[in-house]
Amino acid sequence: MVKAPDPAEIEVSRPEKLLWPSLGITKRAYVDYLLAVSEHMLPWLRRRPLTVVRAPDGVDGERYYQKAAPKYAPEWIDRIRLPAPSAKRDVDYPICDDPATLAWFGNQASLEFHPAPVRVDLVERPDLLVLDVDPPEGEFAAAVEVALLAIEVLDDLGLETGVKTTGGKGLHVVAPIERRYRPNQLRAAAATLTATIAERRPELVTDAFRKAARGGRVMLDPSRNGGHNATIVAPYSPRIRPEGTVSFPLAPEELSSAEPGRYTLATAEALLHGPGPERWMELAETRQRIPAKLLRDA
Repeated sequence: MVKAPDPAEIEVSRPEKLLWPSLGITKRAYVDYLLAVSEHMLPWLRRRPLTVVRAPDGVDGERYYQKAAPKYAPEWIDRIRLPAPSAKRDVDYPICDDPATLAWFGNQASLEFHPAPVRVDLVERPDLLVLDVDPPEGEFAAAVEVALLAIEVLDDLGLETGVKTTGGKGLHVVAPIERRYRPNQLRAAAATLTATIAERRPELVTDAFRKAARGGRVMLDPSRNGGHNATIVAPYSPRIRPEGTVSFPLAPEELSSAEPGRYTLATAEALLHGPGPERWMELAETRQRIPAKLLRDA
């Protein structure tokens, strides 16, 4: 494999182009942001098949998911060939291992980063258990309540967790796990876990996928668990929203005062030394076994 260059060598084409027009954030400023958060972001991207969402004309223009590395991508960007869920052929997923690759994708106006919960050397064994806390619009306080409940249940099971904003209206609760479980085992265990949490507060939490069946409750979604097709937005990745929000790691004690609009491209760098980012740096090296109870009941 060809060694990646120094990130300072990555040319930013049309650096003055506005990607977030209402905020005045240019492509140059966006690439600078990615490099500023790279030390914290890359541990959750390295050696993982990556899907990006590109918006060549910024957040006000068209956007599309891109799974395959472009043919013009430099040779120092690693790839792994895997079957795509909607394709009748294998595709070469890119792998973002270093700041130069992160900067290159930023120059391509890749405005969202969605890594898989697997590593390329063992793609059939996921290493993350993920619960997606999806509240009704404008009900972030309810999402916080459910996330804290999920953390409590996982703590009772002996699992260390991290929580982060999604960059949208909800939260993700994540537990790193050992790579010993097949995707179907993980999905079943996650479904059992969400049902258990919902049973504790049925008036607040539901695992019903259809909005019509939720009755205004917070949906706890286990569907982001599985193999290389089950992606999750990366910590510090922006979302394609005019307000420039990013998915930002928090510590449980920060949740009660958290406001999703606080964590943006303009503010995230200044918050990197808080308890949430520090906790997620530790979690990146953590591996845990799924409790036998979840596997038995799954």
